[in-house]
Amino acid sequence: MKISTKTGDKAQTSLMFGRRVSKACQRVKAYGAVDSLSAQIAMARAFAGESALGGELLNIQKKLVLLMTELATDNADYPKLSQKNVPLLQQPDLEELEKKIDEMESAGDTFTGWKHAGDTPLDAALNLARTACREAERQIAELSQTQPLPRELIPAYINRLSDLLYLYSISADKTAGYQE
Repeated sequence: MKISTKTGDKAQTSLMFGRRVSKACQRVKAYGAVDSLSAQIAMARAFAGESALGGELLNIQKKLVLLMTELATDNADYPKLSQKNVPLLQQPDLEELEKKIDEMESAGDTFTGWKHAGDTPLDAALNLARTACREAERQIAELSQTQPLPRELIPAYINRLSDLLYLYSISADKTAGYQE
């Protein structure tokens, strides 16, 4: 498959199932923001290395691909996802984030006020990912105002993910010996 197709030269792109839209449409902005989030998580994962956190971040990136697929599908084409057996985020994916948040808070990684990120490269990368997550959340919210999302799971997942990324940054600082 060629990377340069020239089909986007006139500021148009294809959604899932071939529907053409402007690259400036809110749907494209929403899944683009999630793509940016995934890239920020990739940076954090690079700093996390082969640790358990690195594995958890990779798992999140894989879930974000499912989320982007759904966001890249026009509501009119949404039924085709199930017809084609396209995997989507599921309730257990959200529950997995919530379980991890509960575990981290039980271990003492809690919100005690805003912190100043940057004590370590991993902490800084996790906080960049957190802010990218909040931007994705805003873009998804804007999309849902004009084109209601078929499922409430998407905004819930992205909201919970930003909380988890914050807790990961607190944990990264503690692991490195920093306390705010």
